[in-house]
Amino acid sequence: AARARRGVVTRFWFGPLLFVLACASSSTNPPEVVPRQLASRPEASDEVLRGERLLVNGRVSEAQRIFEKAIAEDENDARAWLDLGLSHEAGGHLQAARESYWRATEVDPAFAEAFNNLGVLEREAGELDRAIATLERAVELDPDLTAARFNLGLSYEEAGRIEDAEREYLATIEQSPGDPVPRINLAMMYLAEDRAEDAAAQLRASVPSVRDDVLLSIAVGEGLRRAGLPEEAVPVLRGALQVAGEPPPTELLAELALAEYAVGDLDAAEGTMARAVLQNELDPALHYAYGSILAKQGKIGEARKHLRRVEALDPDGPYTSRARQRLEMIK
Repeated sequence: AARARRGVVTRFWFGPLLFVLACASSSTNPPEVVPRQLASRPEASDEVLRGERLLVNGRVSEAQRIFEKAIAEDENDARAWLDLGLSHEAGGHLQAARESYWRATEVDPAFAEAFNNLGVLEREAGELDRAIATLERAVELDPDLTAARFNLGLSYEEAGRIEDAEREYLATIEQSPGDPVPRINLAMMYLAEDRAEDAAAQLRASVPSVRDDVLLSIAVGEGLRRAGLPEEAVPVLRGALQVAGEPPPTELLAELALAEYAVGDLDAAEGTMARAVLQNELDPALHYAYGSILAKQGKIGEARKHLRRVEALDPDGPYTSRARQRLEMIK
């Protein structure tokens, strides 16, 4: 599963799970680049396969012991090294995970999936140049490895290499058209580049794939609103509200209220934002938004109360100056 936020990364995983999430850091140098060759996909022994099944089922310690035993018997078992890295990540041992992925690439320099996982850890550790070099190696070895292309796109975007990031995101979308996450990441990048029409096209294409995913629906709704299409954002967000359960995420209520406000449905916006504020009374951003909606409704006394609450909650915060300006306007 992947969250619909920019910076989400995918991991390679043999077996039932194709992509997982994680993070890390190390001082090891990147592997030496070797001539392009066909990417390898190391086979697993029966025991390593058993360890992978245990890992999928959350039995991390048991799985890790199996991988360690396999490596003790054959230190050149690249797949066991990859799996050991995954088990270290699952246990929160990020340095050890990174070293295991590095060892997998050392044992098998054509192991694209290991380069992908290593590159993700380097990116999350803030070593962006190194991450890009490692992920480029993964893509060079296997251009069809969707996870690596997506992770490389994220890294390029973070480095400000927008054209390169766009190329990798589009390649990911072509390889996996039913996955909304690359489309959402690309759309958010387009919005940051003031390319609202391009963003809207990607967001519209993702709508059918996010209907049962509340977090992804929030991201799509936000993107459509920011692209100037709040009338398309509202049904997406209301659909998410129907499947969210009780209580719905505060972020969903707040985003829906903003979209309702943008289409001019002030009564609906007021009611929805009131629910959001009730769920999180200590969030100054919610009080600012609610105060602004109330002011637009002409409910000046209530608006002042919430705008003043912004300053009380966070005197030096980003919404305080806006709240003061709003209060001056509604004197």
